[in-house]
Amino acid sequence: MSEVAQTPTATEVSTQQRLLEIFNRLLPLVDSVSDKVRFAALLGVGLDAWIFVWLYFLKHFSLTSALVVAGVLLLPILILLRFWWVLEDIKDLPNIAGEMMNDAKGEIKETVQGIREGKTQKLGFLSSAKSLWSIGSMATEARELVGSYISIGTLANPLSLILGALSLLFVLLLILVSIVLLLLALF
Repeated sequence: MSEVAQTPTATEVSTQQRLLEIFNRLLPLVDSVSDKVRFAALLGVGLDAWIFVWLYFLKHFSLTSALVVAGVLLLPILILLRFWWVLEDIKDLPNIAGEMMNDAKGEIKETVQGIREGKTQKLGFLSSAKSLWSIGSMATEARELVGSYISIGTLANPLSLILGALSLLFVLLLILVSIVLLLLALF
């Protein structure tokens, strides 16, 4: 029975292979989309700054009016930055899951070997502190993993996806408005 517990079953291996295959296909796509969303957000911030400069310095609107317009224009850009953050979290998901699996396998092997050898761990102060430390590190990794799953929820929410698509369209509109304002400033 101990040999069966140590060797992974065919279904576990096939599940791990499928998961690895999904990650291998998903990560380049996520990386590419993340780069494009980051570029759109940075472009949006730059265009927002240009519109503020145009309103305040070139057309002499009040500071309050220029800041309100710039703040309203910044909202869709903040949505894009949230998507970028989610995509960056997803890129790190395989590393977090791998670290958790390696730590869990190491702890289980160590416990099983101790039980086989007849060594029972004593509940002294130092061993308890060591156990708490390892539990704490595993909980930290689990929190990072759960955080990534919560981030995935942003991409799975239809309202959030619609807001993200509208934010990208807004940046395109912001480009057109900025070009018009530039032409007005030059002529």
